[in-house]
Amino acid sequence: MSARPTTLVISNIAWSFVWQRHQTLASLFARESDVIFCEIPGIRRVGLRDISRVWARLLALGRAGPGREPLPAGIRVLRPFVLPATNRVFHACNRIAIARCLRREPSLRAGVDLILNYSPSRTALELIGRVPHRRLVYDCTDDWLAVRGISSCLPDDERALLARADLTLVPSRRLEALKGPLARRLERVPHGAFVERFQVEPKAHPADGALTVLYYGHLHAQHLDFAAITALAGARPQWRVVLVGPVKTPHVFPQNVELPGQQPHESLRNFVQDADVLLLPYALNDYTRSVLPAKTYECLATGRPMVATPLPELVALGGGLIEFGSTADELVAAIERAVAGDSAVVRERKKALAATNTWEARYTQIRQLLAALESPAARG
Repeated sequence: MSARPTTLVISNIAWSFVWQRHQTLASLFARESDVIFCEIPGIRRVGLRDISRVWARLLALGRAGPGREPLPAGIRVLRPFVLPATNRVFHACNRIAIARCLRREPSLRAGVDLILNYSPSRTALELIGRVPHRRLVYDCTDDWLAVRGISSCLPDDERALLARADLTLVPSRRLEALKGPLARRLERVPHGAFVERFQVEPKAHPADGALTVLYYGHLHAQHLDFAAITALAGARPQWRVVLVGPVKTPHVFPQNVELPGQQPHESLRNFVQDADVLLLPYALNDYTRSVLPAKTYECLATGRPMVATPLPELVALGGGLIEFGSTADELVAAIERAVAGDSAVVRERKKALAATNTWEARYTQIRQLLAALESPAARG
């Protein structure tokens, strides 16, 4: 029997999806505990446009046997067959699925040291209620209540989760303001960066102005301003606009927009090396106002010129390290300003900021917060 504690990570994304905070913290916790990474997707109602997503999920379930995918040491992926937690019938089916899953998982029935939960869904609450645990952490990465098409029960379910969790973590100031009054204890822990993966040599910008502009992450219409990207590419046909990541919302882009698809996180450096500018072209809406892009400190670690739409959390970084624009014309002008202002001094300032915001530092902070829960004052 393992002498190591067990951590259950309840994730609202698949392990194989774009590398995010979920997989990062699971990997860091796996250095000290056995991690079960349980995929519980589904807070949004399913329609015909989601057939491809559902099919991909079914294929993933078919690959769920041991040894089917490479995983870091200490991590095991669990994929119970659950439906989106969006109505009473699905809730009832999921209760049965969770009970069946636990019958096959003696390590969960015996209890875990920590549950690190990313999902505010009723299915996640069902699993939390059935797995004995010492501590429950809700890592609230986004304002889920602002997602289009959520179930009507999600606000109540998240409120119950916030009241139940020993500790709630959020990456942004707006989430801190929104969730803090409802949480037992809340701390703001921004995303970090694997700085070493994004260290690249400076790039001489092309004399003819034929820039390469790079975005990486998943391509979803609620997150990204597709219209601005399209207009930007049309306004500068000599530029290469490279959008790396899975296309979650189909869209027809101009010919100078390249879509190489999802790439391993450790391979993103190859795309960064070719880029003149890193672009964060987020839409501005109720959902993104709470977003701190997971890639923020990765992009800073490269030293490359950065351009973004003015998300509040990016603007709050200050220091003139990012150029901002809201419209396509403003983004074009911001890109040209960023390239003109690129210098060794600016690059070093970006890298220095990234170096103080590593994932190692974030993990140490989280471990300290967990340790603080054991103090007499916290127990009282």
